[in-house]
Amino acid sequence: MRVSALFSAILGNLRVPPFPFWILLLALAAVVADQFAAPVLFSTAPLFAVLACLLLVVRHGYRPELQSANPSRLAGARVFLFLALHAVLVALVWILGDPALRASGSLTGAGWAFLFVKLCTLAPALLLLPWRDWRTLASLYTTELTAAGIVLVTFFPRRIVESLWPWYGQFLGRLVQLFSWPFVSGLGYVKALYPTLTGPSLDVTILLSCSGVNGIELFDALFALVVLCDWPRLNKRRTLIAYGIGVAAMIFGNVVRITSLVVLGNHGFADFVSRFHINAGWLFFAAIFLIFLSLTYRWMLIRIRLAPPSAA
Repeated sequence: MRVSALFSAILGNLRVPPFPFWILLLALAAVVADQFAAPVLFSTAPLFAVLACLLLVVRHGYRPELQSANPSRLAGARVFLFLALHAVLVALVWILGDPALRASGSLTGAGWAFLFVKLCTLAPALLLLPWRDWRTLASLYTTELTAAGIVLVTFFPRRIVESLWPWYGQFLGRLVQLFSWPFVSGLGYVKALYPTLTGPSLDVTILLSCSGVNGIELFDALFALVVLCDWPRLNKRRTLIAYGIGVAAMIFGNVVRITSLVVLGNHGFADFVSRFHINAGWLFFAAIFLIFLSLTYRWMLIRIRLAPPSAA
């Protein structure tokens, strides 16, 4: 049984488009192989971007325009060049050795440069097809490729927050102080890399783990599941807007969460806050997502206009 036929059997009465399917499957397999061969190349961003594009293309189903476009078949020479370029990339990382290991994950200039190297694992896929066929794919699967690009960018929230923490940490601390001040008398603020709000009963230090990035990652995973399940039924523009609103809601919700810890901790619940604030955070972010989804889900769907009943 062909892999595309297997996917069709799993997903129901769908015709999986073989033209982009095999290209994306090859790209995904190559990225996984690169990360196994050189673990220092591990990054969820290119991995999930290709996987998201593959799954969304499958959910979209077959496009009749593909047959009229007459796309080229996968040429053996192109596949060889594709594999050879991946091998060269892995070999270069092996040659770099310790410098590559030190640069990976760091927030230095070398770390950001090596991040670009990780993203380069996607580049060899461009060799699999002529430019004419890539233009055909881009025109027929514009929304799927756009969604993959969003996944590629938004799966870096932790690195971005860590880079901006010296400024974002102060912004977060001052905002929490502003929201907490009416409810906690004598609330103080200690400016530091990890700012501390001092209260009469409990001092709360805002660490990097309090940045809310865990909430954004949870939102990304749950929102991706909703999008994958309902992709053909979604209004793509509204879905993109809803995604931005959801991320903003998670950021604001994190401010409310820390504010509640400061207020409750200084009103007789210091022990409760100290023991359960980590687990309570996951429940809090999950509740925000459910509220967000209940308010936006129907709005994101494509509106189907029913024909008026005919006169008897």
